[in-house]
Amino acid sequence: MTENVMGIAAKRIDYLERAQNVLAQNIANIDTPGYIPKSAMKFTDMLNDRGVSISITHRNDLTPADDSSVNSSDSSISERAPDGNAVSLDQELAAVARTQIDQQYAVNIYKSYIGMFTTALGPSV
Repeated sequence: MTENVMGIAAKRIDYLERAQNVLAQNIANIDTPGYIPKSAMKFTDMLNDRGVSISITHRNDLTPADDSSVNSSDSSISERAPDGNAVSLDQELAAVARTQIDQQYAVNIYKSYIGMFTTALGPSV
């Protein structure tokens, strides 16, 4: 299945919103005893689940980016609080900031394509 750039940008924005919700849930549970932070599914995995595959069609194509910026540290828990909580506020806030930057980037791509369509269609009557 082929997907246009605007469709992928819209899916990316939706994905990043869900990732922010996971990060917010982790931060909200910072004082919950025994809580282990969750991480969002990788964007490429989400696209694959929806039948959209990212393929490299030319040797100069960019490879899909790693989505580690939105993933929490649950796979690399290095320390826990005495009550068993493994949420690291520093790591979660850094992931929130990276996700926010990724959201703005996806919105800018979307806006650019809307601008190109507006220019191509010409002035409205």
